[in-house]
Amino acid sequence: MDLPRDEMAFRKTYESLLVEQQLTTIFRPGNRLYPNYRGYKYQEVVMARIIEMAGCDKSEIAPVFSDIKIPVKINDIRTFYISDLTEADFHGSSPDVQNLEQLLVHLEEIYDRPIESYDNTVTRIQIQYLVESAELAQDPTCFID
Repeated sequence: MDLPRDEMAFRKTYESLLVEQQLTTIFRPGNRLYPNYRGYKYQEVVMARIIEMAGCDKSEIAPVFSDIKIPVKINDIRTFYISDLTEADFHGSSPDVQNLEQLLVHLEEIYDRPIESYDNTVTRIQIQYLVESAELAQDPTCFID
């Protein structure tokens, strides 16, 4: 199932981290460099979207998103073998993903597949917010379509 290329999905759990601009490092399983499946490009501008209800790729059920769209720019995007990640690679990640063990649990929980099924690779994406944090906190719906 294809989702819009100019969007990046986040679980509802991370909404406050996005609005407060505390989340700057994101991990996705496999090689997410464009033109790969759900891939992104360096310097690309995408909209961070909040998933209200998760979908299911296997059943081709699309997720349901909130109306909030937060513009972000991809400042760095790299694919790593999971064993090559260092402590520094987790700087800016969510509080529940601060090391390799937590990342593996997190990815398997969300994607329902072990990292081995992605050739033991992850893509680390680092983002820059294109709006002021105070503006988002005051009215996160100001970026609704």
